[in-house]
Amino acid sequence: MIWTNTSLFNSLLPAGQVTLDKSKATVIILGALPIDINEFPNVTFIFRAGVGTDNVNFPDIRPIRRIAVEFPSQETKNLIYEETANFTCYLIFKMLYDDLVQRGPDYVSWTSERRNILTNKRLLLLGLGNIGSRVLLKMTPFINNISTYDIRYDKVAPNYSEADIISLHVPLCEENKGFINKDILDQCKGTAILINTARGPIVDEDDLYNKLKHTEIRAAFDAFWDEPYTGKLTEFSSDKFFMTPHIASSSIEFVESCYKDFKTHYDG
Repeated sequence: MIWTNTSLFNSLLPAGQVTLDKSKATVIILGALPIDINEFPNVTFIFRAGVGTDNVNFPDIRPIRRIAVEFPSQETKNLIYEETANFTCYLIFKMLYDDLVQRGPDYVSWTSERRNILTNKRLLLLGLGNIGSRVLLKMTPFINNISTYDIRYDKVAPNYSEADIISLHVPLCEENKGFINKDILDQCKGTAILINTARGPIVDEDDLYNKLKHTEIRAAFDAFWDEPYTGKLTEFSSDKFFMTPHIASSSIEFVESCYKDFKTHYDG
């Protein structure tokens, strides 16, 4: 019996193989949110329907129980990386041009808006892994001033004060929780834009809330602290805090390829 905390395969899994009873589950299809493996006494196989590893670390249970953990194939991972990078670029463009949109009864307006050209914006990419490196390549033709920071290669902290847009591409681990906090947000421009298609807890939720509340800083998030997200940042309008429901990689091609990978392991 299969238990899952992701809706990714809802239309593909046979109803007779799916259970909501954790005690009856022998297989878990794991989304982005963590689980308590002790609630699943009969599980012997976990398929992580994604690439993040932060929620599949079970050090207390592995020595006692033999639980196999499998991930999507490299072909499927590449689909995730590519589409998440594309989606990140969409969020960057969306937020940069969002202030040109007329809202309310005067939605259509022929009033010209003065703005700096896109080429002269400054983009800071935090993390140059499989997704961050792709965003760098995709945004280079549009923005001249792109700086990067990756803890694996860089010893000097980035200059947050110059960035118009900051895009997060770092993994979630204990050291990275709250990585973007008041100290860093205070260094940012008062009009900076924060993009997060990585993990919600990389950003301190309270610190971001206070910054959005009291400055012109804006943000666009596809990953959150709890999902579905109903937290305090939902009080902001979409032009201030733009939310998408963790869909950066959820293309039809990815879902089909990921399910094929799951079936290969599950049937095999």
